[in-house]
Amino acid sequence: DAWFIGSDAEQKLKEKIERIGKPLKDWDVKIYRGVITGLNEAFIIDDTKRQEILDNCKDDDERRRTETIIKPILRGRDIKRYYYEWAGLWVIFIPWHFPLHTDTSIQGASEKAENEFIRQYPSVYNHLLKYKESLSKRNKEETGIRYEWYALQRCAATYYPEFEKEKVIYPNMSMELQATYDANNMLCNQKAFIITGFNLKYIIALFNSKMEFWYFRKIGAMLGSSGYEMSKIFIRNLPLPPITPSNQSIVSQIESLVDKILAAKKTNHAADTTTWEKEIDQLVYKLYELTDEEIGIVESRN
Repeated sequence: DAWFIGSDAEQKLKEKIERIGKPLKDWDVKIYRGVITGLNEAFIIDDTKRQEILDNCKDDDERRRTETIIKPILRGRDIKRYYYEWAGLWVIFIPWHFPLHTDTSIQGASEKAENEFIRQYPSVYNHLLKYKESLSKRNKEETGIRYEWYALQRCAATYYPEFEKEKVIYPNMSMELQATYDANNMLCNQKAFIITGFNLKYIIALFNSKMEFWYFRKIGAMLGSSGYEMSKIFIRNLPLPPITPSNQSIVSQIESLVDKILAAKKTNHAADTTTWEKEIDQLVYKLYELTDEEIGIVESRN
């Protein structure tokens, strides 16, 4: 057990939250880290470079293939409370042994895979070729040994289809616990995490609530004056109130408010949703069965 700094009342509140809640790791959800390129300047591109690569395709077939591997990507800094600000950036998504990445017989850097890459995606290959020297100097124990010089360093090989599902996205570093919802197949880099599974809008509401941030500060790591580290090792232990027949009506109210907030933020990121967010805070207090005194502890620290 971690040692705790706080008053007796805060200690009792923390224990109550843990008694009522169920750790996120025990929910029917999965938590994943974003992709690691190993060299952002090669793989992360803007609209202009994307268009240039597509225009250099020799025919419509190559262009269609190329469009499918250039995917929109979010950075940790792009994730806000209930919305994200896409910076118009794209990632060239190249798994290990691409485009033969589904061939399980390939082990290690494959010349066969590279030749097929040149044949099917010459425009993308020529773009990455400009960075071959720098790409080849990445992790020397792996680059050119476990995977080809042109592949992403960590491509989420066992779970990249999860990015195409509805998901919660949250940054790994932030001044406060915050998350948003995505159903647009956005990828994210290693500065953010995704959660897939069930009851996602309920989970988003809890992440963005004063209650959960109060608790997180008791278990999370602070990064000087820059905020908190929201790593999986901390997030997976957040005790969230399980959904039961007795609290289902409260959960439904919360999810309805989340829908309103998401719709408002989608139309206008600057939309004022504080009234709805305060309503969610009050409903979350009910889920944890907080007294007025306990609510006062949470509110005063926020």
